[in-house]
Parts: sequence; structure tokens; C-alpha cells
Amino acid sequence: MSKAVIYGGLLVCLASGVMAADLLPPAPSLDSPALRGRFEGTSGAYVRADASYGSLRAPRPVSTASSSLSGFRFDGAQLGSATAFGMGAGYQFNDYARVDLTGEYRTSARYNATASYLDPGSCPTRCSDAYLGAFSSAVLMANGYGEIGSWFDVTPFLGVGLGVARIASGPFSLAAANGHGEGQASGAARLRLAFALMAGASYDLTPQIKVETSYRYLNMGSGQSGAISCAPATGACAQQAQQVGLGSHDVRIGLRYAIASGSSKD
Repeated sequence: MSKAVIYGGLLVCLASGVMAADLLPPAPSLDSPALRGRFEGTSGAYVRADASYGSLRAPRPVSTASSSLSGFRFDGAQLGSATAFGMGAGYQFNDYARVDLTGEYRTSARYNATASYLDPGSCPTRCSDAYLGAFSSAVLMANGYGEIGSWFDVTPFLGVGLGVARIASGPFSLAAANGHGEGQASGAARLRLAFALMAGASYDLTPQIKVETSYRYLNMGSGQSGAISCAPATGACAQQAQQVGLGSHDVRIGLRYAIASGSSKD
């Protein structure tokens, strides 16, 4: 095959590709309304309301009994789920950054645990105890968010939060076991440092109303039970107190309403 024929074939293919490219629609601009969303230039104050459902992680409790009972250990511990309801207010600086202050109440999460220790005079192998209680909390948090552009009215974001949690323990009980009697503890409350990591997206319902869904990891530090009083008072549980770590994986949904907005509709 001659070189002239080869070159001619290449020129025909190149010309066909150029003609096909002319028939295709132009590539969308990154600044087009379809990619950036309907409402642009949003700034100003807003208020918000949120609801969430949280699955609390393994609590890893610690007991003061570990210093007085030989071989004391927790064999298992669980925290139930909790729901939360909150409100807040914030400010949208531009299309990419906003901050808010939120407060929420978290419903009571059931706590149960089992522990064992060595007491040859009462138990042939290990003595065992079973605990039952609950923890609720109220959280005040300052949050900052980075928004990652808007696509078809959907705006993804990442966020962090820092604040305080007031953790309240409900009455604790220790079931009667191994001849040591049973125990009860009244409620107790403490303030702890809290932090949060968030990721989610909001959707523009109107220029002023956004619906928001997100995942949040919330760490509230540790709650503490009251001191357990035993009956009889000589039991191994006497004046035992437990600390329980509280961290929650939350699924959240909320509404944001812009009080004053500089938004413009395309």
C-alpha cells in the first residue's frame, strides 16, 4: 500500500471526527445554573430545627470497684439508641461557609452491663453482677461548615462542632447475685466537653427554606452514675460508681430558614 493512500485515509478519518464533534452539544460550563443551583449569592442570618436518631457506640465503662474487688472486670456493656430534638441560629457568610449555635435534648438511652470478680469464699470460679441504668443529655454546640458548591439545588457540606454536654444518669440498679445483696443508686449529672464531625447535604426548597440531611459523630465524654448503696450494706457493691463513655452515630434531618437573605434566583 502506498504512502499516499495511507495519508489520504488518515485525513478522511480526521475530517470525519471533526464533523462529528460539530454535531455534539457543547460541554456544560462549570458556572451554568444547572450545576450551581437555582439560588446563588446566599448570605445572611438563619434559624434551624433538627431531629436525629443516634446509635450509641460500645460504652467501655469504668468502675470504682476495680480498686477494691480482686480481678474485677466488665464482661459486657451496651447502650441503647436515643433520639434528639434541637434548635439553633446561624449565619451564612457566602456560598461556601456558614456557622451556627445549636442546642439539643437527647432522650434517655438504656444502659446494661455485666461484670465479674474473684471471691473464693462466695463463688467457686468468678462472682458476677448485672447493672441496669440509663443516660440522657443536653448538648450546646458551636458549629462551622464548609459547603462544596451546588448541583441541581443540592449543596454538600462538611462540618465540625465544639461545645458542652450535660449528661444525666437515671437511677442505677445492681441485681442481687452471689449472696452480696442488691444495690441502688440515685441519678447524677455532670458537664463534659463535646465535639462533633458532620457530613451531609442540603436542598433548596425555596430561596429561604432548605431541608438538610446529614451524618454526625457526636462525642459527649463520659457520664457517671451515683454511688450504689447496697442492701445489706456490707455487699461488694457498696458505694460503687461507674463512668460510661458516650459517643453516638447520628442520622439527622432538619430545616433551615433564612431570616434575611441576599440570594438571587437564576
